[in-house]
Amino acid sequence: MSTTRWIPKWKIIQITSENKNVEVCFDEVSQLYACPICTPICKKGGIPDYGAYFFTIDDLKDHLEAHKESLWNKKSREEEEEEDEKVRVEEEEEEDESQE
Repeated sequence: MSTTRWIPKWKIIQITSENKNVEVCFDEVSQLYACPICTPICKKGGIPDYGAYFFTIDDLKDHLEAHKESLWNKKSREEEEEEDEKVRVEEEEEEDESQE
């Protein structure tokens, strides 16, 4: 019986990132490294529904560093102001339409 679903064969390896030893998952089938924070089920041998995967250890290390800094959660002040302005204008337009 064949399947088109990815069935990883996880191997737990240790890497050093930020002078700390970190256990990460390596899939021997796809040759990808999985972030242990984004994809914790891999350590239990499970098949993840989502996660972050990398071709190289260096890319994984950069990603782990980004977790520490939460880089993807930070917006510039200008981006926040532009987003707030856009929401305000949309709300005003909706109010105008409902009053007609």
